[in-house]
Amino acid sequence: MRRNYSSSLASQTGSALVVAIFIITVMSMMAAAMIKINASQAVTTTQEILGTRAWFAAHSGIEISLNKLFPIGDPNQMLTCEAIPTQIPLVDFKGCRVTVTCDEFSANDNTVVSADRRIKLSSTGRCGSGQYQVARQQQVWVKGLQR
Repeated sequence: MRRNYSSSLASQTGSALVVAIFIITVMSMMAAAMIKINASQAVTTTQEILGTRAWFAAHSGIEISLNKLFPIGDPNQMLTCEAIPTQIPLVDFKGCRVTVTCDEFSANDNTVVSADRRIKLSSTGRCGSGQYQVARQQQVWVKGLQR
């Protein structure tokens, strides 16, 4: 009994090609999904880093403003909002800008005693450019000192 191998091989031609095309299609879809996940993760990491830098830039703006508001030489002296610049240049934060706003309030409108004054400092740090720009804001309230 002899089998005819040539006729059985002829009937199987093309099935391996279908399996190969199916595997290539599935693998390319998985590769495309992994590339999309990787790109999304890169954007998230960039925004997280810029957000941290913007937070520290805003914090630096508050610290610089407080240093201008309460001079180191005289701890009992409290200056006014005119002493605080609105734009603060930062040396160590490349690509970041800081904007500070200062608002003065008085507990009594009739008095000008420094202990009754309240000052609200708001600092906004912006880092990045174009599509990847992040802003963080910090706020501090200060009160005049009693003599």
